[in-house]
Amino acid sequence: MLIPVVLKDGHEELVSKDELQFLMFNKELLFFKRSDGWTVLGRDQMRSQKVPYNGEERRDHDVFSLDY
Repeated sequence: MLIPVVLKDGHEELVSKDELQFLMFNKELLFFKRSDGWTVLGRDQMRSQKVPYNGEERRDHDVFSLDY
């Protein structure tokens, strides 16, 4: 699925999800279109950065380990 975007230079393009992430990271983007409308970078809410989990690891069991 391609996502409509508007670059800082005013050009409109259709980009992949990976290209969108790259453009956002490099601050080359003004807007991109979500299913509910256009999103303005720096104004509209974005996904937050994932916070590392500091609790006890509950998925680390010998039964799942490939180490012998």
